Amino acid sequence: MKKKTTAALVVLGISALGIGSARYLKNDTAQAVVQPSAPVVTELARSETFAVRKADLRFTVPLAGTLRPVNQTTLKSQVAAQVAEVLVQEGQPVKKGDVLVRLDTEDLKSRLNERVANLESAKAQFALAEKNRQMKLSLQDKGYAAQASVNEVESAFRAAQATVRAQEAQVEQARKALEDGVVRAPIDGFVSERAVNPGDKAAVDGKLLVLIDLAELEIEAPVPTNEIGLIAVGQRALFRVPGLEGREFSGLVERINPTAKTGSRSIPVYIRVENGDRILRGGMFASGDIVVREVQDVVAVPPEAVRGDQNHRYVLKLDGETIARQQVEVSKDATASLVAVTSGLREGDIVVSAGSIILEPGTPVRIGDK
Repeated sequence: MKKKTTAALVVLGISALGIGSARYLKNDTAQAVVQPSAPVVTELARSETFAVRKADLRFTVPLAGTLRPVNQTTLKSQVAAQVAEVLVQEGQPVKKGDVLVRLDTEDLKSRLNERVANLESAKAQFALAEKNRQMKLSLQDKGYAAQASVNEVESAFRAAQATVRAQEAQVEQARKALEDGVVRAPIDGFVSERAVNPGDKAAVDGKLLVLIDLAELEIEAPVPTNEIGLIAVGQRALFRVPGLEGREFSGLVERINPTAKTGSRSIPVYIRVENGDRILRGGMFASGDIVVREVQDVVAVPPEAVRGDQNHRYVLKLDGETIARQQVEVSKDATASLVAVTSGLREGDIVVSAGSIILEPGTPVRIGDK
């Protein structure tokens, strides 16, 4: 009897334990249903988003070439003489009219004096011939001079007159030679080459100096024949120069060569560059772009931000704290970095610019600090 009582108590304990466990599981399940898990928020880096803005789209053709001065001159000696002074050095700035070289002009002065004397003698002979002519014509009028004698003095008069003219030309030539003994700068610029030193013998047409004007430079840029149709006179060119980082320079297309360079498939295009501050120098290498077309003030996004196919274009736009699929229309105006959007977006909208990121509409997102 005692054993039966013990067994009954054991059964009742097990039943009570089972009932308690069942109540615990029931309460836990109810709590899971009432409190669902929070949605996962996707974090986007700032570099993976883009703030829609208005921009100017440039369509360009690459350019590369060497800068060279438009105006430069080689000064040569106009007379054969010894160099007395060279007053400038290479790299020195000069102004128009500055004296650059003096030649030894002693021989030139002597030559001028000699020709002046010859001119005075010729004038004296001419005065005598003119006096004889007047006398002979007066006698002829009175019938005392034969025509032959008149012709003789007339001929002497004309010869003396011609001699005076010849001597005057000789004097002017000698005077110019003396003036050419002082070589002056014909333009504002810089001395780029000095070919003589004091004591050297300067020959006629011998090189003395080379001057360059840096106010205007030119780039000769070869353009492939398949792109030359895009180039026109007056188009703007933007370029950079090694060693002058941080600065962008501009110029204008001034000329287009009518033929391609021998042995190449490129046509030279000449770009005029104003160089007011003289910071650019001849021989510098320039690289940049010729702007062949420009679309201004359009709403634009990176090409990677536009998704879909030709018939259905859209972007992933941030709508508050979630993603929305925004339908857009794009134009054919597109560069490597931006494409124009004609409808669907406005300035200030935030879109996902990383094409590799795929998000469903309604996905919670936030933008990180990076």
